[in-house]
Amino acid sequence: MLNILKKIFLILLLSGLNLYICEYFSNKLTSRMELRRGYRINKEVSIGFPMIRFLKILSNDRKISIWTVFIFLLSFLIWSAVPLSSNLVLVENDYSLIISISFYLFLIVALIFNLSESSYRKIFSENTKKLLILITFVIPVLLSVISIVLINKTTSLKEIVNSQYRYWNIIMQPLGFLTFFASTSLQFRLLGVSRKGYLSEGTGIGREGKGLDKVIEKISVYMIIFFLIIIMALIYLGGWQNMYIIRGEIMLALKFYLMFFILLLVDRIIIRIDNYKMLIKINFRILIPVSLVNFIVTFSFFILRDIYNFI
Repeated sequence: MLNILKKIFLILLLSGLNLYICEYFSNKLTSRMELRRGYRINKEVSIGFPMIRFLKILSNDRKISIWTVFIFLLSFLIWSAVPLSSNLVLVENDYSLIISISFYLFLIVALIFNLSESSYRKIFSENTKKLLILITFVIPVLLSVISIVLINKTTSLKEIVNSQYRYWNIIMQPLGFLTFFASTSLQFRLLGVSRKGYLSEGTGIGREGKGLDKVIEKISVYMIIFFLIIIMALIYLGGWQNMYIIRGEIMLALKFYLMFFILLLVDRIIIRIDNYKMLIKINFRILIPVSLVNFIVTFSFFILRDIYNFI
């Protein structure tokens, strides 16, 4: 029992620390690219501004709904089956990949229901349409994940990571990795993680209002992106496998922050795509066909190798 509580504390601590660091550097990087100062406060205490901003938003309104509680729980339950190291995992079983992807889908659905009703009592607002579109970006992710499962013949994240001790899965699945990463980039863009004002301008989604509901909504959006980055690192980039003298946990952290930084850069590069309908076209005309081709090729390879023994 004590060991489980220790793991829960470590997962919550790591999640909160990553949230704080990524929020800070997201604002700093995007502000530099836009030739502004970012958090306008003196250098000595500027690192504490994300917390000040959270508390300021929270102080405006303390209303909370059942969907807010559900989203908050899902934002952290999503990590229960994801092994952050060889030992740090709450629910260890042979279906951890399926469980974690299921939580990811449930979190997106919960966001849809939470944002479906605005203060103007419109059941299907513009925000809801954008979140329904977000579900279509899950298709390339699922096809890429199924291809990885076929290659490794397991749905256990631990076994997938351990199977990459010789070479990473990105060597066997370069198209799968590219479509997974591109889908994550589009979700990053649609969710509006890096834009000032949080999900209120451009292609970003968000509901009017302030307070606790807004804070939890922001946390859930970050958790979706964090989850996709970690899953990419685990199934394609070797996860926590050691590299020379660098420990596996440090390698996983380096991969995480490197991919988050690249996502920020890509988001600024495609900043001119300010119409979410353009994102739909990119998804349906490029990502889904490419991921489908990759799945068909992988499935054919699986049939020839494991059923007919031709390879």
